Amino acid sequence: MNLGREVVVLAGLWITMLGPSATTFAGQGAAQSADSIADQVQDLFAKADRLAAERKQRSKEYLWSLPDEGLAELYAKATAPQQLPPAGLSGLAKAVLEEVRKGRREVVERLLKYSSPLDERDAESFRLRHSELVEQLAALGPESVPALAARMGEDYRMMGHLTVAKEALLKMGPDALEPLLFSLRSTDSYLRSNAVCVLSEIGDARAKDAFLRAASDESGLVRRWAVQGLLKLGPGVVGKDKLVALLIEGLQDGSCLYESIRGLERYGDESAIEHLRVIERFHIVRGKGDLRYFAGQSINSILRRSGKPAEKVSREHYSDQRPSYEELKDAAVCANVGIRCSAIDRLGRYRDEQTAMFLIERWQQEQNPQVLNEIARTFCFLVTVPKEAPASAISKAVMQKAFDAFISVSETKLVLSTNILLACKVSAQIHDFIPSDGNKVLKAAVTGARGILYAAGNREIKLERVDRFKSLIRALGLPSKDQSVRDACYSAITTIAIISAKTGTTWSAQERNELQVQLSPLLYSPNPSIRLIECLGHIGDQHLMFRLIELLGHGDPSIRRFAADALGRIGDPQALPALERVAQNDPYQYENGVYGVRQAAAEAVQRIRREQTVPR
Repeated sequence: MNLGREVVVLAGLWITMLGPSATTFAGQGAAQSADSIADQVQDLFAKADRLAAERKQRSKEYLWSLPDEGLAELYAKATAPQQLPPAGLSGLAKAVLEEVRKGRREVVERLLKYSSPLDERDAESFRLRHSELVEQLAALGPESVPALAARMGEDYRMMGHLTVAKEALLKMGPDALEPLLFSLRSTDSYLRSNAVCVLSEIGDARAKDAFLRAASDESGLVRRWAVQGLLKLGPGVVGKDKLVALLIEGLQDGSCLYESIRGLERYGDESAIEHLRVIERFHIVRGKGDLRYFAGQSINSILRRSGKPAEKVSREHYSDQRPSYEELKDAAVCANVGIRCSAIDRLGRYRDEQTAMFLIERWQQEQNPQVLNEIARTFCFLVTVPKEAPASAISKAVMQKAFDAFISVSETKLVLSTNILLACKVSAQIHDFIPSDGNKVLKAAVTGARGILYAAGNREIKLERVDRFKSLIRALGLPSKDQSVRDACYSAITTIAIISAKTGTTWSAQERNELQVQLSPLLYSPNPSIRLIECLGHIGDQHLMFRLIELLGHGDPSIRRFAADALGRIGDPQALPALERVAQNDPYQYENGVYGVRQAAAEAVQRIRREQTVPR
């Protein structure tokens, strides 16, 4: 972890930039070195860790001291507060009392996970000690902000430091704002989202431009907090027209849809009504938090501000029933991008030919890249045969029609000649003419066609015009400057290599050689794509072995895992000593609780040994 060095550098930078004003905070102390501040922050968080461990132990002792009835009361309150009867806890507690008596240890562990409850005296004592710790961190002043912000990042996510860091930054208030803005440049989306959250709660007008930039961040959580920050600043700071336009745009974004609806309720004008009408009519998530009802409220607020009569529609007017098939189809063609994506996702669960034909039609008519990507993803799911189903409901003819559509429509939308694609000349210059939205269309097309080809291979169905798909991959996908497009193409190359034995579709020896020559230099980048490693494992040869062995020592366990698998597929016995060491010693025995580097290396060893015993 290099966070310590980064924190020191950032802290030193901010001491330089803030000048004399950085030498005091709340009237306390003289300026300190960046090293000293980082050390103090680290010491205080170590103290926070000890306090958390002590609190958990005290809570455990307290819970074990309770009678079954008292433990049941706490358990009901912690796990199902929304189900508590109006009269109090007793009714629900009786329902869980039997669970406590059967498994007291499990109940205690769950309570420790939820909230670590304490008796009143201990709770107050720990609250005061926690507050004192936050005060000490805040007293370090603005030059400590980089070190505090780091504690809100992914590297510290499992350590419980987020709450303490946030409270200390909020205690500083506006003094923390300018150094905290640097955190928005981080590649860590978790850190960015927490930084924007703190900035939105501080509510300082100097953060306006940062919020406007964050409103288009790739992370939905960052966008949501940015919208909340702009709403807190209000039209007086942001500008009425700019704020309303941003909120109308936010209606297309599921991540900040609720905030946008509520914001338009306060500040919207009549230009927002037609957009809110789409939410009110088509939004497909139903229930207590029904956004259709909130959209209706926003429309009425706008009408009242305009001096027009509001519409009298009760909450009961909005059905809680799941939308029907026909309602989903209507939603899939409405004017709201987010709703179209959600409706298409729901339609994919039907897995029938009627839905498949509808999605093919939508693919041919849709213009928005985000929706096109959702169609491709959903079609991959739709054509996959469920484990419990005896066969797919999608015929070969429909699969072929979809396969052709994904390829031909992408060519049309990219405004490129089919002759260029069929020539199969890999040229980086071709990609220079593709706009950014074209890259998204290309990625969606490759994803959709690959999914259909994979499903067809599993059913031993041979699709026509696969060579055309190969040309799309090689002439446009692989030269792309967009990593997500290239990754989609690597997966497609792998799929063609996997299914060839069943369908007759294959990479020729010449094609494999050309692809390896083109792709193997990319394996020498500091952090090669795992999809590239997987792809070369299927089409590569022994010349890649030494680089793959080097990657077994990479810092990223995912890269080590895929390198081990690739070595097993290439099958050179010279890789056995390295793979055996990894199978025994790699720290990632499991990854996500299931499949880790050690297992990948062990399976690679078994694969190579099996190949050695097969008669030639």
